[in-house]
Amino acid sequence: MEAPVCLFPIEKKGDIRFSMDYLSLCLICKDENAYLSEWLNYHILMGVDRFYIYDNESKVSLRESLKEYIERGWVVVVDISGKAMQLYAYDHCLQTFGVNTFWLGFIDTDEFLVPKTTQDLKKLLKEYEAYGGLAVSSLFFGSSGHKTRPAAGQIAAYTRRTHTTFKENEMIKSIIQPSLVMMPNSPHNFTFKENAWCVNEGFLRVEGQRFPNYTEKIQLNHYYCRSEQEIGLKLRRGRGDADSSYARMRFDVINSIANYEDVSILQNLKTLFLDIGLVVAPGSQMINLLEKMATLASAGRPAPPVDGEVPPPSEANNFRSEFSSMEILKAQTQAAISRREFDEARRITLLLLQRVPHNINLYVDLALVYLNLDDPQAAWQSLTRAWQLSPNNYAVLSGMVFYFLRIDNFSMAENACRLLLELAPHELVALGMMTHSLIGQERYEEAIKVGLPVVELAGQFGEMPDQMGVFLVKKMADYLLEKKDYAGAAHLWEAGVKCQPGEVNVLLELSKSLFLAGDTAGARQRLSQAQSLAPQNGAVLDLIRQVDALRPAHHVHKRKH
Repeated sequence: MEAPVCLFPIEKKGDIRFSMDYLSLCLICKDENAYLSEWLNYHILMGVDRFYIYDNESKVSLRESLKEYIERGWVVVVDISGKAMQLYAYDHCLQTFGVNTFWLGFIDTDEFLVPKTTQDLKKLLKEYEAYGGLAVSSLFFGSSGHKTRPAAGQIAAYTRRTHTTFKENEMIKSIIQPSLVMMPNSPHNFTFKENAWCVNEGFLRVEGQRFPNYTEKIQLNHYYCRSEQEIGLKLRRGRGDADSSYARMRFDVINSIANYEDVSILQNLKTLFLDIGLVVAPGSQMINLLEKMATLASAGRPAPPVDGEVPPPSEANNFRSEFSSMEILKAQTQAAISRREFDEARRITLLLLQRVPHNINLYVDLALVYLNLDDPQAAWQSLTRAWQLSPNNYAVLSGMVFYFLRIDNFSMAENACRLLLELAPHELVALGMMTHSLIGQERYEEAIKVGLPVVELAGQFGEMPDQMGVFLVKKMADYLLEKKDYAGAAHLWEAGVKCQPGEVNVLLELSKSLFLAGDTAGARQRLSQAQSLAPQNGAVLDLIRQVDALRPAHHVHKRKH
């Protein structure tokens, strides 16, 4: 993996200077011109002082689209070319503009920060100045039934979201203090300097890009789907990161469960408008919301640059080598793991730890690598080091649960799970691991009580690794089969099929359970699906013969004719 080339040099701190802002946002986008005015006006109203926007080869230059905002001093546009440039843009923003601002947030054009205890993001952030960053939980919104792009804009049109415990709502976005950050680690989280870290709104330490959803004080409205028309456009355009494909299923799942009305963002604006007299009565509907936001936002002015206008980017130069080399090492680690070359993964992870010895996630990752090398002692030492750096940490507890399950210490796995579930009581993977720990102790009735709703939800929404879901189903279903509860076993395998719908062996297990439960018609239907996937599978053909031998004669005759 080679470091990409940038269209601008890395300016030394101080080359581009503003009077010190309190809160700025960084954004990279491509062909999102039509959405930016709403996004900018809203965040201006919420207290953002400055915006650094990286234009990734938009067909219509953002310098033209955002000319008014640039002239008024709100926006700095930087051109950046190439694919998978998000993290490189973020690192450039940190190094170039971080000196200008106390807080710097990183979000996308379909994401809106919604403070819930105030209408001022700066007032909320005052509570977190002792920490390196604030992790803001996401809430994924659906299309709210819109077929085409609504004229009212994203805020007014999309008001239905997914439930807070939906797996995707564990994704966080970060508002960080540039002076305490080394570099971006992903679009969601950052590597902090020693003795600095990120917390969520409840002051719980956050290490990675996922964390249990907390949205009492602030949330990130993620208008992921937008309208049906815009989903199609997004699918054709592809992603801005290295993965250029979108799964249509992801949009469909989010739309199918986005049934919760959430107008927190509208309530914020309504309060703001009432304060300045733009709404006549408290019960009035907000008409022409986009115009109201534009009117109010245009009245404000940011602090002027100390040295006048921002100079344009100059000739090509490489990105910061420290960041580029870290990205290369991370990519090499993932490649080694995908090839199951765990010795190589260990070597590279240890190199990464030499550079950032205080990075807790790397110790957890290293422990998992050691487990794959059948070295539980080294794995435990790595987890212990992580625990010393941050006790009762969500990421460390997750690693410890996995460790105890791998070494078959199921009682300790249960204890660690209970600590983990105090932080994430509805997290399906944690509940799945709790189910596994109970099964390991042969406490099957308790396991089924916890695990049945877990695998049903996992199958419905894909919120848990498929292999984990099927593993749990098999263990619980085997117990029920021994008790001759064939209907219960079939019910479990229905969830297993939803976890892995195209897996022949899973369909076969469901068919066996249905057959034993006396549902020959249901068993035959599932066997037909299995046969279409594997026409010559001996186990499938054998069970078909057994089922057909017991089916009523008129069913068999009808099939022959």
